[in-house]
Amino acid sequence: MINYRLALKSELPELKAFLFDHGQNPWNHLPAEGVDHEFNLVAQQKASILVAIKGQQQIGFGIFYHADTLPSQYLQYSNQQPAIYIAEVVVHREFAGQGIGHRLLSLIIDQAPDLGGSMLLIDRHEENLASAGMMRKAGFTELRTFVDLQRRDYGSRKTTVMGYPLS
Repeated sequence: MINYRLALKSELPELKAFLFDHGQNPWNHLPAEGVDHEFNLVAQQKASILVAIKGQQQIGFGIFYHADTLPSQYLQYSNQQPAIYIAEVVVHREFAGQGIGHRLLSLIIDQAPDLGGSMLLIDRHEENLASAGMMRKAGFTELRTFVDLQRRDYGSRKTTVMGYPLS
């Protein structure tokens, strides 16, 4: 059985290592300073991490920014309204393809109204079909695809932003 809960502050170093171990791939841009920023937001309670646990093992998690922490470049996709930004969804390689990422997204969607956002935003490499399927299955729709040379150095080098309206 898989349980889902919010991460404890004491788990942040372990979760950061998990992200680098299981989230690194050609599609995923994980600069150390960006990851440090995300985990600092969690430590400051400006973002949260929802963790998937099987037995005693962490098998996945999603990081989501609270509405008042939405990165400014995403305001254009929320019509200048508060939005929840889902920064990461990562699943242990041994558990990939079992619906854990979809379940994490669904649970974040369930929590989002309590965080004051009008919608949820997430992005991915345009060609990352596994992420695209997981996001679509959770109800996200494509908002825009654009060349993103600063974050993408593989394939088409494009980012696709997807949204999920809460009202």
